[in-house]
Amino acid sequence: MIARLSAALLLIVATTIAAGADGVDKKRHRHHRHVHYHSQLPPERHVIEVVHHRGFFIINGAAFTPRSPACCRWVAGDRIKFLAGEMHGFCSTALIYNASRRQTCEVTCG
Repeated sequence: MIARLSAALLLIVATTIAAGADGVDKKRHRHHRHVHYHSQLPPERHVIEVVHHRGFFIINGAAFTPRSPACCRWVAGDRIKFLAGEMHGFCSTALIYNASRRQTCEVTCG
């Protein structure tokens, strides 16, 4: 009985291996579920990064010097918005609105 069972098992294994070794490649269709996430980024928020002791601000890695003494009290971390000028310092003057203090200040770039 054990001999018949092992012979049957050997026959099943041999036919299965022979069927896969015939050189014919089957294309298997795989279904992938692609999930696309669409997220909306918040609007850009700019802050004063550094207030230097010499009287200029660092914003986005560029130096801006205030033209009025009222702006000299601004501190690092104040949220700002550029109303005019270029935020990376590629301008002669810029107009910045400080949302934290609700003040507007004209600065020179560079």
